[in-house]
Amino acid sequence: MRSPVLTRAALATAASVVALTPLAACSVPDPSPSTATPVAPSSISAAPSTARYKNGTYNAIGVYGGGPSYLDVTLILDNGVVTAVTVKPQATNETSRGYQERFAAAVPGEVVGKRLDQVKVGKLAGASTCPDGFNDALAKIREKAGS
Repeated sequence: MRSPVLTRAALATAASVVALTPLAACSVPDPSPSTATPVAPSSISAAPSTARYKNGTYNAIGVYGGGPSYLDVTLILDNGVVTAVTVKPQATNETSRGYQERFAAAVPGEVVGKRLDQVKVGKLAGASTCPDGFNDALAKIREKAGS
């Protein structure tokens, strides 16, 4: 008979493997050879740097859907942290515009005060595809703001 501690340990190990497996499936190896000098694990900082992005106001158009649909996103960065964000709906269809307007109103509460490298939104205010456009705009802004 196995002890309860061994069973819990086995379950914890299995849960760790299950939790990390999707991460391994999502990664794509970089085909280009690395010229960087390896860094010892003990010298890696636990907290990512916020100095990765330049301060300023950035704008990008996010594209999503089969239409395609668009969102005009403007955000302000200070030390890598989003201090303000505006989403301007671009839809001309009344139903789509309603989703975009509700999404635009909900975004600041989800984004302001977070580091740009941590921002990614999902379904907000009933809009399930608008986040794809917003996240597309964020990727473009990260590229523009990168230092």
